[in-house]
Amino acid sequence: MSARRIATLLLFGACVATVGCSNDPDQLFYELGRADGLTPTQLRRRNLYYRHCVGCHGDKSDNQKLATPFLDPHPRDFTRGVFKFRSTPTASLPTDADLLRTLREGVHGTSMPSWKLVPDDELLSVIAFIKTFSTRFTRIAPMAAIALPGAPADIQSPERIERGRKVYAELQCGKCHGDTGKGDGPSSATLVDSEEHPIRPFDFTKLSPKGGSRPEDLYRTFMTGLAGTPMPDYSELTTDESQRWDLVTFVLSLRATANQEQR
Repeated sequence: MSARRIATLLLFGACVATVGCSNDPDQLFYELGRADGLTPTQLRRRNLYYRHCVGCHGDKSDNQKLATPFLDPHPRDFTRGVFKFRSTPTASLPTDADLLRTLREGVHGTSMPSWKLVPDDELLSVIAFIKTFSTRFTRIAPMAAIALPGAPADIQSPERIERGRKVYAELQCGKCHGDTGKGDGPSSATLVDSEEHPIRPFDFTKLSPKGGSRPEDLYRTFMTGLAGTPMPDYSELTTDESQRWDLVTFVLSLRATANQEQR
């Protein structure tokens, strides 16, 4: 922490103690931002990030926070400019709409909650601040989002499930996720993410998919992959639209089947 910031904290503490200034954290963030020479817009964006995000992601957004070792998976390191949940092709940055969707919906099965009760204008300000952590956002623009068609009317039909079972086998999804989708495939114990951290394949039988549980959400994940993980995109391996939805149908059926077996 810089000497200027320490001085600001001490000054703010003295103000609270002696003349009864507000002890609102937002006011503290404002004073810190003024000391750093930020504009009013920059101040608002940083203050909202500090209010909602700094506890897990850290003030430098690099995962160097006391809470990080206790969270699995670790909070996203925004300095890398790599984002799992996107509507854009592999290796592309996400759109603002992608980031807004993640903030609104949270990430299922992780410590990342939904922020849907926070107004969108505040969430968009947080997004604008998050993008300052990585130079990727200043050097390149996100690619166009993929076309996301609506799910077919027979998305839950037994015929689609059986066809999807064959697509699942042909694409060798079982190598990571296991033949029954429990995340116990033969390569599951050896997988690591782009930061060399061990990563477990998703168990489709127990959890809602992290990127959303609608058929369209799973379709988007299959067609764009999960950046920074071993999960590739299948947009070029499955060019037949019907087969894509067959795969979605089968994977969604794994959880439903597991729930029925437990009853």
